[in-house]
Amino acid sequence: MRIIFTGVLLAALMLSGCSDDVDIYEPDPLVDLDNQFDTQTLWDTTIGDGTQDKTVKIAPVFMYDKIFVADGSGVVAAVNPDNGKIIWQVELDVVIGGGPAVANNVVAIGTQQGELILLDANDGAIKWRKSVSSEIVSSPAVGDGHVVVRTVDGKITAFDAETGEQKWFYDQVMPSLTLRGESAPVIIGGGVIAGFSNGKLGVFLLENGRLAWEKTISSPVGHSEIQKLVDVDIKPLVSGSQIFISAYNGNLLNIQANNGQVLWQRELSTFQELSLSELMLLVTHENSFVSAVNQTNGVVLWTQKALHRRQLSAPAAVGQHIVVADFEGYLHWLSRKDGTMESREHIDSDGISAAPLVIDDKVILLSHSGTLYAVKKD
Repeated sequence: MRIIFTGVLLAALMLSGCSDDVDIYEPDPLVDLDNQFDTQTLWDTTIGDGTQDKTVKIAPVFMYDKIFVADGSGVVAAVNPDNGKIIWQVELDVVIGGGPAVANNVVAIGTQQGELILLDANDGAIKWRKSVSSEIVSSPAVGDGHVVVRTVDGKITAFDAETGEQKWFYDQVMPSLTLRGESAPVIIGGGVIAGFSNGKLGVFLLENGRLAWEKTISSPVGHSEIQKLVDVDIKPLVSGSQIFISAYNGNLLNIQANNGQVLWQRELSTFQELSLSELMLLVTHENSFVSAVNQTNGVVLWTQKALHRRQLSAPAAVGQHIVVADFEGYLHWLSRKDGTMESREHIDSDGISAAPLVIDDKVILLSHSGTLYAVKKD
């Protein structure tokens, strides 16, 4: 039987045997901060009823001069980034678990009922719907005439983007205990890149699903099942000919895309997506430290520790700043130069559900309450 834990439950289990007086996994309280600049909320738009499932990966996407956004309640919408007005919106009778993925004028959505749905990016019309082997809790991938999806049972399935015909699938043996969450696949250069809950990263030929190469990112260690968790839950970050990837309880690696050669690696555990800002790789650690890493050699340039255990989002760069959001709905602005805390704004008391999306000088945030916000530094 496969058992899946959320991060919250996992933390609770790890506390077993600890003192009742001290909870070492309690989020650090926010300290007083004299903001160095003000920010303003430009607009906010209600998308749907929101989601309380914090393990799914539903994040807004900017494409074709629109923000494409999905809500756990089954709503998919295209939004004008200038004013927050909804261009089109569809209500699907599903629980959305992954997406949207946008490319080739289509929008792909994955559901927790185990269905892949493809919409027209121009008006939201349904192009096709296909059942898959189990639930989807990460974003599909769209590209080169294909739609590829990762399901929680360890399978990767590829479909023809035009007809919805299944082209191939790959089945990876999964460990009995994993985090609830999956690595979103990436389509690039005629291949599919995907991480797995057994700590491996694989590259497949998009045409037929043949495995080109496979690399172990992290191996199980320790005695307990929890200590042996090595899930690769993040979407591989591709830059040129290199792949950046990390695993829970594992390492952060820079890998050569064509052959899987490891260029550098360092010990760092995360289940949040990575991002790049020029030559810096931005990382939110599993414990909510935030680091900037030299992408050329893996040297840590700075680490901000003041937001310890605050369940931070992935980081994003906006100008000379790095932004992260926390579980209480605060947006934190850090100095890109050295990670110093520079400003903080409370956005939504229900918390932010996805990594910040940066469009020019605007930061787009989706809350657990189903509200989409645009925030800008004054």
